Amino acid sequence: MIIAIDGGTTNTRLTLIENRHIVARVKRKVGARDGITGGNLLREAVKDGIRELLYTNKLDETDIRLVALSGMIGSENGLAAIPHITSPAGLPELQRATIRMSFPDITSLPLFFIPGVKTFANGETELSAMDIMRGEETEIVGILGLQSPKLPALIIMPGSHFKYVDIDSSGKIAGFRTTLSGELIRAAAENTILQSSLRGVYPASLDPDCLRDGYEYARCHGIGEALFKIRVSANFIGDRTPEQLYAFLTGVLLKDDIDFFSKSDKPVYIAGSNPHRDALYSLLQDKAADLARLCDHDAEFCSAIGAELICGEM
Repeated sequence: MIIAIDGGTTNTRLTLIENRHIVARVKRKVGARDGITGGNLLREAVKDGIRELLYTNKLDETDIRLVALSGMIGSENGLAAIPHITSPAGLPELQRATIRMSFPDITSLPLFFIPGVKTFANGETELSAMDIMRGEETEIVGILGLQSPKLPALIIMPGSHFKYVDIDSSGKIAGFRTTLSGELIRAAAENTILQSSLRGVYPASLDPDCLRDGYEYARCHGIGEALFKIRVSANFIGDRTPEQLYAFLTGVLLKDDIDFFSKSDKPVYIAGSNPHRDALYSLLQDKAADLARLCDHDAEFCSAIGAELICGEM
């Protein structure tokens, strides 16, 4: 049995896992962002999360073999700055580059930090060739273990940042590109004049017609104009609910993501959480011959399963 920690920018998830079976999970609303200002918030959150997992499951540290950590918790603002490895990278490369460390003020258990992946060698200056990920590499190992997909394939991972990851025929991360689409959607909804039209809604699912309308309007008239039409629609037409306007907004801000996506003959798997997982599935119907979505369970726990596959035999 191990504890897998997925440490993001704003949240940290700790999962107790054994042989791909999820035993328990706890979450702390603390992340690498809190490390920027210094202090021990992240260390205390990890310590407290481990303690809760053990206590609620009637375990002690002798029942746990190790703690596997992935994501921003392994960055300069996390617990330790772990170097990225260069693609192509898959399970063997991640296993070799995983670093064992000790944090006795947190736990007596050994901590294994899984590295992120970058697409460039040191010294590269061509911006278009450069991209990085932390945490998604571990999710991808979990997805490949859970899904056994046809390879080569493309895995799309929506979130705060959207990742479009090429997986080669041997199951390695061959390359990827990242957009800031998730953050842009939230920023437009919360920090622009559109806030009053959307009224703070974050629907769990998106109206597919309004989503498509937003995408098509942005294609014809541009993203900036399409966004302002949300305010016009809310104030002068009034035929759409805030939830429908949010779907329109999402379609507008996914326009560049969808248009950059060339028609794919490779299988395409969409991971991540909803509503973005379903939004991409809807908008990509005519661009992928073999398009599939992960189920909620696999999308939720692929990071923990990937961490176990990478670190389970260490």
